Amino acid sequence: MSGHVLLIGSDAADVSTYADRLQETLFRVTIAPLPRPNIEDQYDCLVLTPSADCGIDLVNTANIPALAIECDAHTPRFSLGHIIEDRMHVSAHKRELVARIRAMIRRHHAARELKLREGTNRALGFNEANDTFSHRKNCYVVTRAQTLPPVLQQISNAGAPFAFDLQTPEDFQTTLARKKIDAVVIDDTDLGERTANTLLDLRAHPNTRYAAILCVYGQMHRHNAFESLELGADDVIVNNDTDSDVLHRLTLHWRAKDTNDALRRSNQIGLYAAVTDTLTGLFNRRYAMTHLHHLCDIAKSKNGSVTALMIDIDHFKQVNDTFGHFAGDSVLMAVAETLKSTVRASDLVARIGGEEFVILLPDIKERDAKRLADRLCKSVRKMKLDAITGSITISIGVSRYDPTSLISYANSEILEQADTALYTAKRNGRDQVSYYSQF
Repeated sequence: MSGHVLLIGSDAADVSTYADRLQETLFRVTIAPLPRPNIEDQYDCLVLTPSADCGIDLVNTANIPALAIECDAHTPRFSLGHIIEDRMHVSAHKRELVARIRAMIRRHHAARELKLREGTNRALGFNEANDTFSHRKNCYVVTRAQTLPPVLQQISNAGAPFAFDLQTPEDFQTTLARKKIDAVVIDDTDLGERTANTLLDLRAHPNTRYAAILCVYGQMHRHNAFESLELGADDVIVNNDTDSDVLHRLTLHWRAKDTNDALRRSNQIGLYAAVTDTLTGLFNRRYAMTHLHHLCDIAKSKNGSVTALMIDIDHFKQVNDTFGHFAGDSVLMAVAETLKSTVRASDLVARIGGEEFVILLPDIKERDAKRLADRLCKSVRKMKLDAITGSITISIGVSRYDPTSLISYANSEILEQADTALYTAKRNGRDQVSYYSQF
């Protein structure tokens, strides 16, 4: 993952060293002595080198996530917070710097994309309530020790918004198989070499693939942090980190997880919108045609069958002309609900245009399909609607795809045949079912 990094520092030689490290990994780098206001559209992140001589207020005006490289871990120049998102020691491996920048850019891009999609979804009526951070979050701590790592014990005693659940690696495997997990802390001070395999397993497992994962290291093994970051950890905590730093990192990555979860939900909303009819909530023509081909392929391979019901609302234009389009919409929604509530769970109901619907029935006996079609006509006829006077009726054409028969035709022909039968029902007086001659 590349990005445009703004390096801040007054020591030209020192800043150039960092620039060389980043450019080796395909980052685009710009060097400046001070951050400039409102540069969020030009850069993906800000890195404050040890020679950076600027105050927090000036960093805040840049409006992009910032990482500070500190010479003294005990008395850092910048506190972690909403302005300084991440921090690392000057002695850290260059791969840790690269891993942290990449992670920071990913979080920034995800948050920006979510904000954009939320605006679009609100405009489309798909907005969902934002999850608040008001309740305590459950975080599993994987360790062989009998107590929490000291750095977590401190914030637990201080009433942090996290409930830590201590588990051995064996117990955690049982938990992992049972449910999805939101956050995991791996105690590397206890697990040692097993941490690498644990990280790989967690990122591969469906119940922790999207979890927030952090590792706790002792000060002596701090240099191993980059390996954990490269293997899938979101962050690394050192046992002598301050309570505020640890709380910041846990909260940061939990919020990042929530953002990524929301993006995945947004993708699902987009996919749903692409294959559904917005008025009735039924599947649309695109989905119905794809599903039909899928059902026919299954029928061919398993000697099954597919029955199609092509349905049209009788005299629908008169409904719109007499009672208005809002009344017409009410009729469409009522018919859709009646169709959907009458068929089996395995059947598909779709609105394929105007007042036309199709129902696809996999592996149904001919007599059962005929009974269902008659029942649909009766159910629609009995509907009571406030928006109109009189009753609504439908006409249905029925066709059947049976690969065991002597007749062979393309998958899409089943709908053409059902449509032919539908117009026979129309010609014969409507409010009835007609069957294709080969049914």
